[in-house]
Amino acid sequence: MKSIWEIPFIVVDVETTGGNPINERIIDIGCVTTVGGEIISTYSSLVNPHQFIPPFISKMTGISNEMVFNASEAEEVFNEVKTYFKQNDAVFVAHNAQFDWAFVLNTFLRCNLEPPELKRLCTLKLSRRLLKKNLKKNVGSLANYFNITVNGRHRALGDALATAQILIEMLDIAEREHNISTVEELLKFQNKKISNYKTPLNVFKRLEDQLQNLPDEPGVYYFLDKYKNILYIGKAKSLKDRVNSYFNNEPYTSRKISEMLKLSHFIVWETTGTELSALIKESSKIKEIKPPYNSLDKRDKSYPFIKITLADKFPRVELTFEVDDDSAEYFGPFSSSIFVKEIIESIDKRFKLIKCDNPLSPNIDYKNCFYYQIDRCNAPCSELITRQEYLDEVQKVKYFLGGFSDGIVRQLESKMTELSENLDFEKAFLIKNQIIELKKLFQKKNLFPVSVNNNNVIIIHKSDSIEKFDCLFIQYGKLVSQICVNSSNDQEDTVQNLINNIYFNGQNGTIKLNKQESNELRIINSWVYRNQSACEFIYINGDDSETVFNQFKEKINLLMNENTDSVDI
Repeated sequence: MKSIWEIPFIVVDVETTGGNPINERIIDIGCVTTVGGEIISTYSSLVNPHQFIPPFISKMTGISNEMVFNASEAEEVFNEVKTYFKQNDAVFVAHNAQFDWAFVLNTFLRCNLEPPELKRLCTLKLSRRLLKKNLKKNVGSLANYFNITVNGRHRALGDALATAQILIEMLDIAEREHNISTVEELLKFQNKKISNYKTPLNVFKRLEDQLQNLPDEPGVYYFLDKYKNILYIGKAKSLKDRVNSYFNNEPYTSRKISEMLKLSHFIVWETTGTELSALIKESSKIKEIKPPYNSLDKRDKSYPFIKITLADKFPRVELTFEVDDDSAEYFGPFSSSIFVKEIIESIDKRFKLIKCDNPLSPNIDYKNCFYYQIDRCNAPCSELITRQEYLDEVQKVKYFLGGFSDGIVRQLESKMTELSENLDFEKAFLIKNQIIELKKLFQKKNLFPVSVNNNNVIIIHKSDSIEKFDCLFIQYGKLVSQICVNSSNDQEDTVQNLINNIYFNGQNGTIKLNKQESNELRIINSWVYRNQSACEFIYINGDDSETVFNQFKEKINLLMNENTDSVDI
């Protein structure tokens, strides 16, 4: 049975001419695919219903009869939609899934298309079993509860995106508070009888003084029993709000949390400065301590990398699950070894590096192998090219992996376009997911390969407060330090020392990553991908310390000027 973090959830929302799926028609459809707690692709289209749209529908959705008059026909739209549903182990998700599925199903039938056989998950049902009783369960209220911004309320894609983010939050709650780890358990849970629990008054009384001291800052919190054994570890954007939410006198649905709170005698916490640090620390501490009321992190696994063996006289390209400090260059981590093998196959076809496993001892009398005969290798073994010429080809591979204009991202985009033009939408969709995966690894503005070796970057994140900026110092993909500043002149000496000590003293840091650090690199990449619109990046690429510090001040000023019309710095 597959984990809830391994399968694709296809979150769907439809806008229609009315409420009857037999007589009324879809006018707008949005589909959002989420895997592993991340949104990986979206699709949306208006649909010509060949029906009059009632005025109250137009007023609610903003979709007029004029807008759909030249829209795509249902047959064309649902030929594309079906590719979303063909993903392996896909689950159909909607808020009030019965309504959306009925319209989707009947549209397939009217278009003479074979309806997909999908398991169905209702986020409305799920919210009633996971969230407090007094909370309204419509999309707008849930989005507000989870601090999710809804762009385009009552348009299909806007509501589908919001529902997908709500789903991700609820999957985390389902795992943490109800020990749900598989899709089968989740689907069964959505129809389970609702049980409500309240935190006993005596538990609140014994923890009341500790609750009053919680700070309104990001961090990690720990519930301890009377012997000071750790029962549960959680993360929070605001420690004060999150921990106090367990004691707000409103009923909740988790028996597991109820049992944990009854055993709790102490609450301790660590502030982390940033939400990203809280995410990393929580993951690390759960794996280290394994508290009884935390679910085991099902997303904890070994991630594959692409390795270029630069220590070899004639480097090769390999798949590996380990990152060592061995002078090799590493790209990743990737989501699957299958994808890595596909990339290596593309490299093998495009570049003429050695592909055989035999030890290489160049000799002019050496008989050329099959790869040379089919023009897939330049035969350095026979001294047909010099070592420098071979290393030039290796450099081209590094730039190809780095996502440049002629790199792998562009190659996949061209392939996706070609498949779409040939109406092979299913394969095009799979390629699109791979492109998104790569863009998480290669988010940059500077033209240099972003391997793990070169993942030295300062990230400046604009926090919720318009006068506060979280500054994250990343070395070899690891978060090694962080500070918060209020202006470009704030903590100048501290910033300068951090830049010098982390990036320019030639002593700190090692590229070697263990399993936990690889997992942290995935967390960092995902967080940056989600928050990139609120971030500025400084890539450390051969500049001196003073230049980097000046860039830092410029980025802070840039972000401050985005926040206010007139700032005196």
